Amino acid sequence: MLSKLFFVVGSAVLLSGCSLTLPVDIGSSAGGSIWKSFDSGETFLPKVTVDDKRRISSADVLSFVFHPQDPQTIYIGTKETGIFKTADGGEHWEQLVFPPIKTYGLVIDQGNGDRLYASGGYEGIAKLYRSDDAGKNWKEVYTEPGKGTVITTLGSSPDYPDTLYAGTSAGVVIKSTNGGETWKNILAAQGPVTKVLLHKGAPNFVTLLVFNKNVAFSADGGETWSDPAPQTFSAAGTANVQPLNISTIASDANRSNVVYAGAANGLFRSEDNGKTWQVVDIIESSKKFPVRAVAINPADSREIIYAAGNAFYRSVDGGVKWATTQLEIDRAVGSIDYEPNHPEVIYFTLRKF
Repeated sequence: MLSKLFFVVGSAVLLSGCSLTLPVDIGSSAGGSIWKSFDSGETFLPKVTVDDKRRISSADVLSFVFHPQDPQTIYIGTKETGIFKTADGGEHWEQLVFPPIKTYGLVIDQGNGDRLYASGGYEGIAKLYRSDDAGKNWKEVYTEPGKGTVITTLGSSPDYPDTLYAGTSAGVVIKSTNGGETWKNILAAQGPVTKVLLHKGAPNFVTLLVFNKNVAFSADGGETWSDPAPQTFSAAGTANVQPLNISTIASDANRSNVVYAGAANGLFRSEDNGKTWQVVDIIESSKKFPVRAVAINPADSREIIYAAGNAFYRSVDGGVKWATTQLEIDRAVGSIDYEPNHPEVIYFTLRKF
């Protein structure tokens, strides 16, 4: 494999010699693309400042990761303006020089916070890059053979950080066990693979989302997979309830067999890694909107949060009762994340679908 190592000089210069432009929305009433709560979601504040004159209010955020040792350091990947980094919990952002403008997948090595992996399109070709110095320089470690596909998602093992998974818009899933230097096929899914879940303490468990279709699970690191065909789903007191058009999945950090799915018809929970499902009894009116973002408190499995339409929902009893917060947003919520070790701090990001 031919690898390319890019060295960056100057913060505003792209590798091709072009300049990156920041989305600036001085008059925006919506506030921005990244929001933060310090009170478990009762209130949210926009966190989009670059400097006195520039903000990233209109950026469509496609990926969001915390530094494993310092959760005040966060990286986001955006649809049109590459990668941004904050070192103070979102108070200020800086733009990194990254080969592609569109950045889809983004993961960070859980053992070495300076090592990042990011995917995007460069000159029309989907590529995957690695940085070993916190985003200052990037090395190309994978490329698609032609135009027309996107590396839509990445996953990095919490237990073995050199083990990576990448899914594409064509449904191809590949795996590396040496930090991206070499790859092998592990699955050809029947649709775009848009999320990879890996479970700390269960390094061979891999859960994939085939967008708008189903969830596939492997218990042996991708050697074999659960049947990805549509299944029959069940819920207490309800027959043949099936998630429709699943758009996101989230894992329970405390229970490696538990997965949540956000769908066009509500929120669902599986206790067998997606083989069967139960309906989570969310507020009925929110079922009119697709659930595209959900998270489980890493310190308390009973706390569930999700977004639907222009509202944020939080349950502290496993989904029996819900508190709500109106969101002053102009796009859909694309992701929700708890700050590690401080679950009262919650971030959400916006994007167009």
